[in-house]
Amino acid sequence: MPDEALQRAWRTPEIEDPTNRYVIHPLSWALVQRLARRGVHPNTVSLVGLGLGAGAALAYYHYASWQACVLGLALMIGWHVMDGADGQLARLTGRTSEIGKVLDGLCDHGTFVLIYLSLALATYPSAGITAWILAVLAGASHIIQASTYEFQRQAYDYWVHGKQSARPITPEAFRQTLATKQGLAGWMGRLYLCYLIVQHRVGGVDARLMQQLETVLRHHPHPELVRQMYRFWQQPLVRRWGWMSSNYRTLAIFVACLGGQPLAFFVFELVGLNLLFFLLVMRQRLRNQRFRVWLRQQPVGQPTEASLAG
Repeated sequence: MPDEALQRAWRTPEIEDPTNRYVIHPLSWALVQRLARRGVHPNTVSLVGLGLGAGAALAYYHYASWQACVLGLALMIGWHVMDGADGQLARLTGRTSEIGKVLDGLCDHGTFVLIYLSLALATYPSAGITAWILAVLAGASHIIQASTYEFQRQAYDYWVHGKQSARPITPEAFRQTLATKQGLAGWMGRLYLCYLIVQHRVGGVDARLMQQLETVLRHHPHPELVRQMYRFWQQPLVRRWGWMSSNYRTLAIFVACLGGQPLAFFVFELVGLNLLFFLLVMRQRLRNQRFRVWLRQQPVGQPTEASLAG
């Protein structure tokens, strides 16, 4: 497979979580090459992944059995592989679409919705309404954390590498696009709009920085300098945002269920991950503020010695 096809299909290695970079995505890529030759549609891969997630939810409902916990983990690893494969396949074959993007998100979040429901149902006889309260709060936290992580990763791909498919979209801009859609595309577009609202209103997305970057890149005499400075300021933190990825939730669910305490996972989500999320948001805002200061000092006409020196 040509190098350019590999670069188009794979996620950016420099910001990938080690578990994705060295385990999940190599397995996904091996599968993608076979699926591409057979003409399998990326949306089919997403739906198969959702099926594996549903199987994991059923297995974890029987968490009292260690065999069921191991099966749940195996099925979740299969879901991770499929989750990586659908995006790789879409980029490799050029079959990316807004519907596919929304379906991918629905299948991803749908898997965890099913697992959270399964754990709440399994523990309700002993924990009562507390199980449902924890499940709902943990689910809401998950959506906010995961959507913010996805934004930071995609923004890096766009601002540093110029990947148009990863270009950040504001809810206001997408509303104009949504007005032209009908039927299934319109329905899925509304769901995607809700996702964007969560990213921008709750996830700490810096709309001012996005606008400033667009302006500076459009007029700067050396736009590559701007991209490299974005890399300098953001790369270390984007890698840390990987802690919000699904991989660590998958491991935490398995450990909690294997230990006979599924509700401990919800506590981990609500306390541990939310605390980490808060710290990351604060760090992100500080870095964005410093980067905006640098952007305000940049020329938008003739290059200066300071801009060339970088």
